[in-house]
Formats: sequence, C-alpha cells, structure tokens
Amino acid sequence: MAEMYTWISFHAHPTQFVEEEDFHPDFFGTFVCPILRSEPEQLLREVLGNRKLSLIDIRSTQKRSLADDWGMNERLKSQLEEGYGMSLVKMTLVAGEMG
Repeated sequence: MAEMYTWISFHAHPTQFVEEEDFHPDFFGTFVCPILRSEPEQLLREVLGNRKLSLIDIRSTQKRSLADDWGMNERLKSQLEEGYGMSLVKMTLVAGEMG
C-alpha cells in the first residue's frame, strides 16, 4: 500500500484578516504531511507563523496517496523529506473586480 498524506487547502494572510479592509486573503496554499502526523493543522499554523503569516481558514482536508498524480502540486513530493510540503500562491485583485 502506498504512503498516505493529509492534504490541506487553506487561505493565509500577513496580519489578522479584516474582510471590510482586506477584501480577500493574500495567499492560497496547499500543505501536505504524512497521515500519521498528529495535529497537522497545528504544524501548518507553526510553518505559516515562521513565514510571518496567519492561517485564515481551511478550505478542505483530504487524504492522498503518494502514488497519486498531484497535478500542479507534484513538486510538493520532493519537499516531503523535510516532513511536510507547502505551496503558496499570492492572490491579487484585478481592476474592476470590486465594482
């Protein structure tokens, strides 16, 4: 049986998120760690804190096999030697969206 991993999709922001002022969180991310890891959300919070970011919300949590095709996040597999993998995408507001 292939190794299984906890897969978390989330939003993060450099400060406490205030919807009326910030419009949307600054980052969308994907975090993966071994399924045997206890409290993966706590590890995610610590990793984000080390990058001066706060976890705003968790969009989804899944279980994925290492043998699966991870699509755009395939490169996270090479990060797992560190005990976890994470990708962050900076989201930007496109002119006219807030009309």
